Amino acid sequence: MLGRFRKAGILIPIVAVFALAFAIACQAEPEIVTVEKVVTQEVIKEVEVPGETVVVEKEVVKEVQVPGETMVVEKEVVKTVEVPGETVVVEKEVVKEVEVEKVVEVEKVVEVEKTVELVVTPTPVIVVEAAVNAPEAMGEAGVINIAITDVAPGVGLGSAQLTDAMHYWGVGEVTMKFVDPGVVAPMLAASWELDMDMGSPVGATLKIRDDVIFHGEGLGDRSDMGGSWGPMTAADIAFTINDGNGAINTASIHWQAGDFATVFGNIPAEAIDDTTLKVTFAKDAEGNTLYDPRWDANIMNDAAQAYSVQSLNRYNTVGETEMKDTAFIGTGPLHVEEWIQDDTAVLAAVPYDHWDVNSKVDKIVFKEVGEQNAQIALMETGTIDAAPILLKSVPRMLEGGFAIADNGLAGQASISFSGNLWETEHVLFGTPLDTAAVYMRDLPWISNPSPNDSGACPAGCSDFEEGVLVRNALARAINREEINEFLLNGIGHPIYLNAFSPNNPNWQDKWNYPYDPDMARDLLAQAGYPNGFEMPLYAPNPGGYQELADAIAGYWEEIGVRTAVQKYAYSVYRPTIVARATTMPWVTECDDGKSSWPWEWPKSADHTSLTRGGFGCGLEIKVSADTWVAVAAEQDVAKKIELNNALADYLFETAPSFGVVGVPAPITYNPNKIASWPMDPALFSKWNNPESIVPVGR
Repeated sequence: MLGRFRKAGILIPIVAVFALAFAIACQAEPEIVTVEKVVTQEVIKEVEVPGETVVVEKEVVKEVQVPGETMVVEKEVVKTVEVPGETVVVEKEVVKEVEVEKVVEVEKVVEVEKTVELVVTPTPVIVVEAAVNAPEAMGEAGVINIAITDVAPGVGLGSAQLTDAMHYWGVGEVTMKFVDPGVVAPMLAASWELDMDMGSPVGATLKIRDDVIFHGEGLGDRSDMGGSWGPMTAADIAFTINDGNGAINTASIHWQAGDFATVFGNIPAEAIDDTTLKVTFAKDAEGNTLYDPRWDANIMNDAAQAYSVQSLNRYNTVGETEMKDTAFIGTGPLHVEEWIQDDTAVLAAVPYDHWDVNSKVDKIVFKEVGEQNAQIALMETGTIDAAPILLKSVPRMLEGGFAIADNGLAGQASISFSGNLWETEHVLFGTPLDTAAVYMRDLPWISNPSPNDSGACPAGCSDFEEGVLVRNALARAINREEINEFLLNGIGHPIYLNAFSPNNPNWQDKWNYPYDPDMARDLLAQAGYPNGFEMPLYAPNPGGYQELADAIAGYWEEIGVRTAVQKYAYSVYRPTIVARATTMPWVTECDDGKSSWPWEWPKSADHTSLTRGGFGCGLEIKVSADTWVAVAAEQDVAKKIELNNALADYLFETAPSFGVVGVPAPITYNPNKIASWPMDPALFSKWNNPESIVPVGR
């Protein structure tokens, strides 16, 4: 029997993929079946097949009473299956809970003999699929249609929250490229070197290419720049960084506003001349440099959380308002032809030889399709050529003749308990931090670091200790292996700490949270909650996190923690974590929760006041902040690892953000339209380089 996923008192549907060979040869006289009622309840159904019994557990939305058995009908799916000599149409429907009287004629059982795949998905839908070929390609060969879950803001100004997609999608460009954790290659910067003071890095000087131009009306050749906004210079890069830096531009809502502040503090980047850029690293309140060794591989790299260089000339010509109200203009091999937020983005190849690489496709159309089943349906009809299909459905797509591409990155899906703000002063500037708002209410999962705040523990404890007990209970109530098996088809892997990957050679099993619901209940009782409590859990849509949140809520329900999963746009939730104003836990990778990040890098800046003014996980952990500063200052790799190991010990013990599963995110594509999709290694985005797509026939 398959393991059970519970969700708020009902069974969460299970993802199970396996082959079922069967032969049925029988004819039956038509009979009349009376449908007596429709209800919603937990049902475990045994399906008898010759030589095997398959037990399927799932959320039921319709129960049909027939003589001798219970049949389950869930959601409308119309699928035509070709079998020798006959076409069978399977129809399922979803209905509300109502009393009905209905007569159904059952004509016959069709003779079938072939291997099929039974997929039970968390939608929930049971799908029986036979191996088929991918659909024929539709449309022009050089035009690729891609479905994505969100067409984010494509505005022309980074500080107005221009989407990171621009430098992942070949429209924007950055100063460096990522080759692997030890190698950073030139991009817009032809070369660079660290500026040293007494043997320590205090900044860097970059030599910028002189053959890069901005997109613009006309997009003419290089000889006259056409309608371009002119050549890209060091001044454009300095403007882009300073405009986005939350420590310099307090109005910035750039995706990396806090990351810029972490690396550069409030010291502006400076253009020495057209081809020379100087950046100075952040300093603490005493004037000591805080050197982030990731500066070239992360914050200024196209593989990570960087920026797309924007035109200072355009800003000075049209002004900030028009930049915010019009589409982004960059320097990449693709340019924006049309951008409608939450709907459609159309990118076209620039009509000249790009300085780096020419796009292999003529045009890419990104269409927002938020619902996974709709993405699959569009791919199976050939309307869409590629989509980030969730892992639960990848085997079905591969069986159907589709192909996948990926860059090897897995996001570390975790639970971050926002509102645990344990710093009192900004780690860089020493200024007091206002945290009063998150401690106005006494919440079980929030640890107030004030020594005068007592907890609910029967034996007596501080509020801080109470929160530690509660979060440790929640961490041990989740069966990560089961989630990986049934939600991710076993393609992912369990994780336990947000910023530390268990696949890294430095991982130690002492940081594993075992699945132990009895221990979880005992810890809740020690914290003063023997009967549990109620709490919310926010889940953004991308990456299947809403289904993951449902599964987590089901496990927590079993130990008495009644969890209401909140599902709405991340753009609504994000301002509350930027402002450090929310106490709602959420499912997230944060920034550093990526499988490929080296162990010796400074960890979890997004768990600290370092990123104030920009994105954070909703946490400010003093030990994380102090360790980040210490690791950044340390030159010896072995000592860096030792410091991070101590941080892992602390995060494991206090559990402010524990991991659940590592989630790869391949792109599924139609090989009848796309011959191949080469991708670069990545530190942040799980797919990239759409300009490198090779259309079939080219």
